[in-house]
Amino acid sequence: MAGVRGPGKVAVTALEEKPARIVFRVYGMPVAQGRPRAARLPGGQIRVFDPTKSREWKQHVRAQAALYMAEGRTMFVEGPLEMTLFFELLRPKSAPRRITMPAKKPDLSNMLKAVEDALCGVCYRDDSQIVRLRIEKRFGDKPGVAVAMWPAVENP
Repeated sequence: MAGVRGPGKVAVTALEEKPARIVFRVYGMPVAQGRPRAARLPGGQIRVFDPTKSREWKQHVRAQAALYMAEGRTMFVEGPLEMTLFFELLRPKSAPRRITMPAKKPDLSNMLKAVEDALCGVCYRDDSQIVRLRIEKRFGDKPGVAVAMWPAVENP
């Protein structure tokens, strides 16, 4: 996690000091959760599925989270949890260096939803457990998402 660089730096060492903390980084261009697609099957049934890009990104995030959890550094979070996500996107060559926050697609809330869905069953039971959330998207040199979560406390 110490590899997070640029204007969206994350104080990872401070994040890792609290017990039962899950902290990891997923490299790759973040993808927003796409709208579900539907297809009619023979016999008239309708099947709803994720678009390919969304499905592949969620599988990548899930695999990285599963590797982190398999190392035994922390436990599956039960009960309310807090989460921080920092998304880094590649800066287009046309964007000036002074611009650090991409106010364009992909949509931050849809990128959040894709990561929440990917982590269900790996780091926590259901995304309804998230009671406190901080998310941010920035331009950076290494696209991806930095994830930190921990059991929530009553008085933050």
